[in-house]
Amino acid sequence: MAYQYEVWKEEVWPALKSKKEEFEILGYGYASEEDIWESVIEKLNKNKTEPRIHSLVNGILTYRLTEYMNRITISSYREGAGYSTEADFEELLGDIENHSSQAGRD
Repeated sequence: MAYQYEVWKEEVWPALKSKKEEFEILGYGYASEEDIWESVIEKLNKNKTEPRIHSLVNGILTYRLTEYMNRITISSYREGAGYSTEADFEELLGDIENHSSQAGRD
């Protein structure tokens, strides 16, 4: 179930700006506040709990650069391979895991 976080976007903008600046300090200056917003919202929408503003702020402030980079990498794989649905992509990841585990036994 997707929740409506947009009503708090303006209120949490300083946290998004802070996270963007943190990414820049860590050497990654390509993320925008909007990119971070979309990433955090995607992550929070996976939860089954009712949204609260403190959860949103916490999600922003604890969002790690590695999580962001993983999301970017997976998105590029998905787009490059033509996997339009999550199920198609999950099948591909399963195939990769199976292949990796079989290669480890050889």
